[in-house]
Amino acid sequence: MPNATEPRNPLYFLLLLVGLIFTLTAVAYAVIPVLEQKALEAGEEVPPSAARTALREEGWKWLLYELAVLVALGLAAMGLDRYRRLQSEAKPNTIPPANHEGKPPPM
Repeated sequence: MPNATEPRNPLYFLLLLVGLIFTLTAVAYAVIPVLEQKALEAGEEVPPSAARTALREEGWKWLLYELAVLVALGLAAMGLDRYRRLQSEAKPNTIPPANHEGKPPPM
């Protein structure tokens, strides 16, 4: 009889995706201003960018929102795993097969 595998938790993929987005946002929030400052110190003119301005002004909010989603997805994934484990433990026990003498196998 083949082993029945548990279905994958779909929240893990979402957790991975949001974690990647959070990491990219955090790195951009930390690195972009440093690169702009170095370019200004080198005497180069930094062209205006709406994305950099939005990151500079709203980046901390984005990080907080992404962190909240990460926490919520993490808790939901753990809850779904626990629910599935409790469901599998609650399944009715089956009668063990008897050996040749008609006695149940020792436990």
